[in-house]
Amino acid sequence: MQKKSLMTLTFLVLSAKVTATGSSLVATGGITSFEGTAGGGITPWAMIAGYGSREEIAGTAALQQLDLGEYQLRTFGAAVGIYDRVELSVQRQNLKIGSGIVGNVFNLLTAGAVDTAPGTDIEQDIVGLKVKLFGDAIFDQDTWIPQVSAGVQYKKNRDFATSLPLSDGTIPLPGTGVPMLLGAGEDSGTDLYLSASKLWLGAAMGNNLLMNLTARMTKANTFGLLGFESATDDGYKLEWEGSLALLPSPSTAIGVEWRTQTNRLGGLAEEKTVTDLFIAYFPSKDWSLTAAYVDLGRLPFDEKASGLYLSATVNL
Repeated sequence: MQKKSLMTLTFLVLSAKVTATGSSLVATGGITSFEGTAGGGITPWAMIAGYGSREEIAGTAALQQLDLGEYQLRTFGAAVGIYDRVELSVQRQNLKIGSGIVGNVFNLLTAGAVDTAPGTDIEQDIVGLKVKLFGDAIFDQDTWIPQVSAGVQYKKNRDFATSLPLSDGTIPLPGTGVPMLLGAGEDSGTDLYLSASKLWLGAAMGNNLLMNLTARMTKANTFGLLGFESATDDGYKLEWEGSLALLPSPSTAIGVEWRTQTNRLGGLAEEKTVTDLFIAYFPSKDWSLTAAYVDLGRLPFDEKASGLYLSATVNL
């Protein structure tokens, strides 16, 4: 997907007929994940984006930043929730890789002949669709049945074959990007997921408690930022994701999340379970802020890839 087409789709989402923030309860839509869906920072929830009820259309726009030292992940996007039933979202991800990491890659490939190179970027576009199947996570307090939603995310890695130059501008491996160097087989893929969410009012010593579980079928390597599939593994794999959040007040949520990964590529691109510890602040229905400590387990040439995650969501 070209940049112009993504920006056009974002404009269409934001231009949809939306009600001013909607009439649902504060914080019930969660925040916007780094992949653009409503929920937690690293996993979707069954809730639909925005604060719209069954008679309303509501939208969100969000920015996120994850600082991992030599890696910097910046994302932005928008979503629209239609009648508390359907969610449409678009997201652009930009992973900045420092010169030290790229130099280490060349050093390994050339057996030490080349050990310096400028940094590079990997961009990915995500278009998502989520549909509420049944249940109501908030208002169905007289039953244990959660709200359940099904979703699909189409991901396109824009730099799968983007060549890496050396410091002098020469390109030793034309048409070969970082995902290809690490063994990825495709530049795009489609994730399928099923999320179940439930909010228990006053269940934790008078505080509200939220739980979410997501099952995802995917071919992605590191969420798609390192491409999709591999030479030895081109099938879908099941990954699990979860969230547990305590709401000590209507404007604050504190919790943890986790997300498993398949580890198709191995070697430098070995994947581990992702976890985070977050606090989200909802001063009003108009906007929210989230801070989290995120542990990605590892990234190429970074055995302990962890850092601070910040997210800002505006409700339209």
